[in-house]
Amino acid sequence: MDDSKNIDQYTPELEQIMDFDLKLIASKNKFLEIFDWLTLLDTNVYVFVGLIAFVAIFNMGAILFILIMERTQMIGLLKAIGAANKQIQRIFFWNGINILLRGLFIGNAIGLGFGVLQDKFKLIPLDPASYYMSYVPIEWNWPLFLLINLGITVLTAVVLFIPVMVISRVDPIKSIRFD
Repeated sequence: MDDSKNIDQYTPELEQIMDFDLKLIASKNKFLEIFDWLTLLDTNVYVFVGLIAFVAIFNMGAILFILIMERTQMIGLLKAIGAANKQIQRIFFWNGINILLRGLFIGNAIGLGFGVLQDKFKLIPLDPASYYMSYVPIEWNWPLFLLINLGITVLTAVVLFIPVMVISRVDPIKSIRFD
C-alpha cells in the first residue's frame, strides 16, 4: 500500500520510536528537486492528454460535419421520402461513433504496441545525469487507461451532437437541387 501522501501523519509516531540522537528528515524535504521534477512530469501528462483529447474531439466533430455536408443531397432525399430528422441524425451519429471506435482501437493498438516494446527492450534511452533514470519507464495503469478511453468516447459522443443538429436545418428542396 502506498502511503506516501500521508507521510506527515506518521512523522510524530516515528519520532517517538527513534533514539534521541537521531533526526528524522522526510524524503520530500531532502530530495525536493526530484519531487518537484516528478510533480512537473505529472502536470505535463495532464496538459498533453488534455490537448490530445481536445484535438481528437474537435477533429471528430469536423469529420462528421464534413460527412454531413458531403451527403446534403442524400439527407434532402431521405427527408423528401419521409425520414424524420431524428432517424437521419441517428444514422450520422452512429457513423461518427463507428469512426471514433475504429480510431480508438487502432490508436490503442499502436500505443500499447510501442509501450510493450519500450517496457521490454528499453528503446528510448535517457541521460541519467539529467533525468535520474537511464530509460523512459512505462506504468501500466489499466483503470486509468480504460477511464481515459471511456472519457474520450463520452466527450466525443456529446460533441458529435453539435454537427448532427445541422441535419434538422437541411431543406429537402434546396438540398436536392444543390450541386
